[in-house]
Amino acid sequence: MIIPTSLNAPPVKNFRPFLLFATSLVIAAATEIPVPTTGPITRIGEVRALSREEAAKGHPVHVHGVVTWRGFRDQMTVQDATGGSWILVGDARQRRLWVADEALLKSIRVGHVLEIEGLTDPGAYAPGILPRKMQILGEQALPPARPIDPARFFSGAEAGLRVEARGVVQGYQQAENGWTLHLDGNPGRFTVEFPAAALPDPESLVDAEVRVTGVAVTRVNTRGEITMPRIYSSQATELVVERAATEPFTAPLMPLDRLLPFRVEPTGPHRLRVIGTVTYALPGRFLYLQEGKGAVRVETHSPEEFRIGDRVEAAGFVDMARAIGTLTGARLRKLSGGTAPAAVAITPEAIIDLNNAALDAGHMSEPHDFDGHLVRFRANLTAMQAAADARQPWRRLLLQRGGAIFSAILLAGPAQELDVLLPGSELEVTGIVQLEYSAVDEPRVSLRPNRLDVILRSAADVRVLQAPSWWTAQRLLAAMAAVAVAFGAALVWAAQLRRQVRRKTEQLAVEMQARRNAAIEFHATLRERNRLAANLHDTLLQTLGGIGFQIGAGEAEAALPDRAGKPITHLAVARRILEHAVQELRSSVWALRSPPMQGKSFPEALQSVVEREGAGHAARIEVRTEGDFTHLSDFVAGNLVFAAQEALRNALKHAAPRVITLEAKTTERPDWITVVISDDGTGFTPGQEVGANQGHFGLVGMRERIERLEGTLRVDSAPGRGTTIRLEVPVRSYDETVA
Repeated sequence: MIIPTSLNAPPVKNFRPFLLFATSLVIAAATEIPVPTTGPITRIGEVRALSREEAAKGHPVHVHGVVTWRGFRDQMTVQDATGGSWILVGDARQRRLWVADEALLKSIRVGHVLEIEGLTDPGAYAPGILPRKMQILGEQALPPARPIDPARFFSGAEAGLRVEARGVVQGYQQAENGWTLHLDGNPGRFTVEFPAAALPDPESLVDAEVRVTGVAVTRVNTRGEITMPRIYSSQATELVVERAATEPFTAPLMPLDRLLPFRVEPTGPHRLRVIGTVTYALPGRFLYLQEGKGAVRVETHSPEEFRIGDRVEAAGFVDMARAIGTLTGARLRKLSGGTAPAAVAITPEAIIDLNNAALDAGHMSEPHDFDGHLVRFRANLTAMQAAADARQPWRRLLLQRGGAIFSAILLAGPAQELDVLLPGSELEVTGIVQLEYSAVDEPRVSLRPNRLDVILRSAADVRVLQAPSWWTAQRLLAAMAAVAVAFGAALVWAAQLRRQVRRKTEQLAVEMQARRNAAIEFHATLRERNRLAANLHDTLLQTLGGIGFQIGAGEAEAALPDRAGKPITHLAVARRILEHAVQELRSSVWALRSPPMQGKSFPEALQSVVEREGAGHAARIEVRTEGDFTHLSDFVAGNLVFAAQEALRNALKHAAPRVITLEAKTTERPDWITVVISDDGTGFTPGQEVGANQGHFGLVGMRERIERLEGTLRVDSAPGRGTTIRLEVPVRSYDETVA
């Protein structure tokens, strides 16, 4: 901050503390600005001198300065004798660093002298200050503005400082809280922002030479790099009109192809005026004027509509952003109606070639460069691009002629006629040439035309000369793809059919083997039954003979004189033999019956086994069935009944159980039946039970029977924990003549 010495400067309130502040600034101004190593930073110049990394560390700050600009949303800049900086109140509030009175913040205005405590911050471009608290010390006149040094101003080095700049106002636009003026500083473009109250009529300033004062700020990208300098001003007195604007249509009249010709004395960045015939107009955006050899693009915000062929006068500012003179910010007025110039027949390749030849020769192109001219040529359509929103008329036709590829663009109007065009069509195209230049690294040439687009005035500018063959590349590719898909499907179907045949063959072989095994087992069982029946017959006769012998012996014993009234021992022996024979005969005959079901359902057959085997035993036997057993064949049911009977016999004979549970269900696994026999008897260690070598065939016979049914048998037992036998077999159908 610079202390004013003028006697006319306004008095400073609270003079005594401010005198100490001003004295310290004078001393600081006479010294260099080192970055402090201890204690808070006390000069704004020290904050500006920090690198982004250092500023991000949040060094403590305690500075004094005068408010040089005050915006809305708590925005402000402060300057002392060593430099200027942004006071980032919004960021400090978001980080919960700001603890001062909000009412005090709202009362701060330009010219207030502030005492600020806070932390450094890298900011979006230059280092700034995150305030913790602020105090108003008084008021003071603003520091004198420094005339801009273009090298410093356009590089952003003046950011945060009060500066003074001159330029020609070339346009304006609505800002967030006022107006933004667009100035050409000749050289260099920048913008100046004023509050709305400071600029009641910005239109009157267009083309005026002005001097503006304010705080230098910058537009930056996301890397923190300057893209354009700006100036923020707070009051109307900071804008001085040094040369008033003239009426637009009194500007110098220039030919369309002489916007920036050689002049001994420059005219400055003021308006120029041109007259031409409209070849295309897009209201609110731009139009093209053509006159003789010259043509120019005129950019405007005017909503006025012009027709092709209208004679129009335009006043605007020359812009070279396209590397071709363009009139921007133009004011327009219609002079008369008329007809459009005829389109020139020339190919895009010829336009590029004649411009490159002129660049190589170092002279102007002849007859002209054709940018902005209405031309006509033939080309082949390669593709069509449409706007993402189908309701928008924008279309881009990608065209090819020879080795060149370029575009024809429709910006407005109905597009249905273009949407039906097919790639490969030969077209006649009429439109406005739009050249684009790019930088090149050549000894004498820095720019060359690298692209040519044609702006279509309407869909009628495209005429189909020859439609493409029906067999387009896309259709041929689609046909080939369809044939390939069909061939692939046939191969897949053949492979699938082969797998199905092989799988069915394997299933049939397994089924035939199973039926053969079942038939063999059936006939073997039948033969075994007959053999056992014969053996039983022989055994039964011997048993009966033994009983008869004992009875005869008993009669002889009873006939003896000394046996009167005494028991006959032979009769007791005969009775025991008879009881044993009856029991053995009953069990053997029941087991040999064929088939075992005898017209009973599977649950009924299980219940019969339980009643017969459990008779005469103290153990309680419970039978539980769950599911539908009607589809179970007698062969499978009979084998399961035999297995369950053997399990019951073993439990009753060896385990001394109190309770035996027999469960049968079809609900655990689809198409399988499960039978579980469990008891709470003595149990045993699996693998250590007696087997066939000891003459016990119970478990061995059960396992062989279940395995022949392609099922499984699992035994779960332990000494003292009882035994559980689980039988699982698939439900299968058998030919009744075999089974």
